[in-house]
Amino acid sequence: MVTSRSAPGWRRPAMVLGLGFASAVATVGCGGGGAFSNFGGSPFPYVGGGTTTGGPGGSGRSTGGSLGGTTGTIDPCNETQSRKFVRISMRNQSTDYIHYFLVLVAFVQSTEYPDGAVCPDDVGLYTSFGYVSVPAGSAREFGNYCIVGPALYYFHRNGQFRGSGGSGGVSLASAIAPAQGSGAPTYDGFFTSAGASVPVPDLILFHNPGIGAGSSLKISRSLVSPCSSGEQTAPDPVCRQDAFYYVDENDLLAGSRALGFNSGRRVPDEIQGTGCSCGLGSEPWAILGASNLTASTVSGVPGLCNVFLRGGRIDYVFVRDDTDPPYPQLLWQVTDASGSRAHTFDSRAGVR
Repeated sequence: MVTSRSAPGWRRPAMVLGLGFASAVATVGCGGGGAFSNFGGSPFPYVGGGTTTGGPGGSGRSTGGSLGGTTGTIDPCNETQSRKFVRISMRNQSTDYIHYFLVLVAFVQSTEYPDGAVCPDDVGLYTSFGYVSVPAGSAREFGNYCIVGPALYYFHRNGQFRGSGGSGGVSLASAIAPAQGSGAPTYDGFFTSAGASVPVPDLILFHNPGIGAGSSLKISRSLVSPCSSGEQTAPDPVCRQDAFYYVDENDLLAGSRALGFNSGRRVPDEIQGTGCSCGLGSEPWAILGASNLTASTVSGVPGLCNVFLRGGRIDYVFVRDDTDPPYPQLLWQVTDASGSRAHTFDSRAGVR
């Protein structure tokens, strides 16, 4: 939930907190971290049996896949082709460049993830798009998280601000140029106004893993080895991990006079559609809704405030308002496969 930008962790990673259970300890092992493999041993937060509670791993089941009830759900192998995708659009309405770090995580239906979104026969559909496979019995560390197989993940343009060549607003990769002089938004070069059709993930996460292009921008402290069972220095809370930045054309952080140097950073607390922002606790991601959910069954339900839907569309809008206390600075609007709205942009931003 967005509270105040003067909260611990806004300007610098200083507070030592154990994740998962928010223990104020000096060290934390794998079981206390913000990994997908944590939360009481469950590799994925799951809510089943028709409940809509917000805590991770509430059912105690070791499963992946959708959030919502299980009655009337469809096996991912029986889904129509169009419902194996979700369309994503992004636009920037701020006067700064946006450097974002988008990660999509999908779990393969298996003993490990009986409710995983991916039919085993569709793994090729995901890898051809650019998802990286994490085979069963293995795990992959990504920033503050541990992705346990069988799973797939997609890290958009490897978090690079710019592609090869170009300068200024040319050849941007995981970045969007400022809004145009008239105030008209600028769309992402990949996630355009028409939207990019993406093989549907279980989780949508904005997270700078602190490697490559993201290393120089990283402010929050993440687990050094999130898949390790050994003790290690505790990271910042999952809702205060770096997600995206306001930067200039040289990818240098753009602070504000009101809030100081590191105010060019935004975290899951400030992203509409994360559990962090909408009151579901330490859930820094948006999560795929069960196949039987529609806009009418999701809209207005507090426990489903971070849900997106198969075959639908997500419109993301980056804004910048340095008021304190803040409202979400990355907004979303979500529709289902019929085009009906499940979630609308936060009204405080005045975005349509």
